[in-house]
Amino acid sequence: MSLVSGSTAAGLTVRIVGSTGIRLHCPDASATMDAVERPAKDIDLVVRHGDRGKLRDWLEQRGWVVDRDMLVAMEGERYAFHHPGAGLDLDVFVEKLEFCHTIPLNGRWEQHATTIPIEDLLLQKLQVHDITSSDVLDAAIVLATHDVAPGDRDDEIIDCEYVASLLARDWGFHRDATANLDRVHDAADTLGDRAQRVAERAVKLRQAIDGTQKSRGWRMRARVGERMQWWDDVSEREDTY
Repeated sequence: MSLVSGSTAAGLTVRIVGSTGIRLHCPDASATMDAVERPAKDIDLVVRHGDRGKLRDWLEQRGWVVDRDMLVAMEGERYAFHHPGAGLDLDVFVEKLEFCHTIPLNGRWEQHATTIPIEDLLLQKLQVHDITSSDVLDAAIVLATHDVAPGDRDDEIIDCEYVASLLARDWGFHRDATANLDRVHDAADTLGDRAQRVAERAVKLRQAIDGTQKSRGWRMRARVGERMQWWDDVSEREDTY
């Protein structure tokens, strides 16, 4: 929180992502993570492209040390820092989230003062090709603490129209996200008395995704199907760092 508040006071646009972002998005999510003993283990941020250099300077002035190998390999499009005094690691993404699939953030920066919007926090978990039990739990926590409905009437309601329209443009992202959403539905029991809520919202979101007309590019890629790899291999890319 001090990273975001301090950088914001310095005129930078920075948001928290990942499991820490889910925890800090709202009190209900934080309480649910505590209830299921899901700690946030690292810090991930995303920064506007125009603020990346200023953020690096701001962090280095506060004792963070940049990973120069990643800096060279990613040409300033992603940063990694370590704080020797605190023993903390920090990953910084620039402008968008690029993992197995890309989550654009155009026009979405102002929806929440601390984190990326709740839909994008959920999508960050659903985009993982080889999803882990922790990712499934994080996605379930988002659904346990946020209802699903069409439109952006409330920042704390998952806009199923936005999620469905994004996936309707990218067959590969759609393929992994829907498979993972089904896994979240099947694992709802891990949330105890919140299980029914998770399952119902997963079904509601899946219905919106299935019912949305797909783009021409989506339909063309669907013809190829699984004969061609449909995700970016994050592990191979990170090995080059």
